[in-house]
Amino acid sequence: MKKIKEIYFKNKLFIHYCIISFLCTIIMYLVYFIVNYINNNLYILANFLGYIVSFTILFILDQKLFKSKPKDKKLFLKQILLFVFIRAMGFLLESLILVILIEKIGLSNLIAKLISSTFIFFYNYTANKNYVFINEKSQQ
Repeated sequence: MKKIKEIYFKNKLFIHYCIISFLCTIIMYLVYFIVNYINNNLYILANFLGYIVSFTILFILDQKLFKSKPKDKKLFLKQILLFVFIRAMGFLLESLILVILIEKIGLSNLIAKLISSTFIFFYNYTANKNYVFINEKSQQ
């Protein structure tokens, strides 16, 4: 039990990030399925709304997790823009990985998605921790 506690405290930030990301993924899919249930033809809107709701919640929770909520409006705007930029770059990178894994290597869509999502998960964690949600003292 002592070893488990030691591992937990050593990796506490990462474990909490995993939990938050998992919950936001569930929220994204719930919004998607609800909008899609209302009107099956609106799957693009459902996907967009799912991302917006999920990423808004994710941004707020990540600020708390990384203890990084700037009081200065310029720093706050910079944080939001970096968050969106990191996510957009992650989307493009994941799309590229999917194309390579599916079209060049011949993996199935599901396996390729699992591999690319895992890679992008670590990319997002590292980028958010090191560039987006740095504490206020180091931003000034």
